[in-house]
Amino acid sequence: MSVHTRSQRLAQAAFAQIAEHGKMDEEYVTFAKKFPALIHTCGLAQAVVFARAKKKTGYIADLTNVLKAAGHSEITGSEPLEHHARTQQLSRYLRLSRDAINAASWLKRYVEAAKVDAAEEEA
Repeated sequence: MSVHTRSQRLAQAAFAQIAEHGKMDEEYVTFAKKFPALIHTCGLAQAVVFARAKKKTGYIADLTNVLKAAGHSEITGSEPLEHHARTQQLSRYLRLSRDAINAASWLKRYVEAAKVDAAEEEA
């Protein structure tokens, strides 16, 4: 049995989420590229509320699944993610926020890679 770092677990989970999509729509790609900066700028709680308001449930579901790989098994969907972001003690909120930025960054990387692969296949 091999031991993986948190970053490796996040990368593997993000890859699985993006690979599952196959061809992604442009809205998902655009949102995935912007979401890590949104968390950094506005905070996790506000970013999740914004995503839910914009009906980006697919992206939030993917983010939630990646966060589970980082050890946040208590987060099972967008509502629990929003609830935890609003109600956790500061130290737990900071860890959740850091993990969410890392998870969103891995999703962004794989979305960009999938986009390049799709463009190469079309050429």
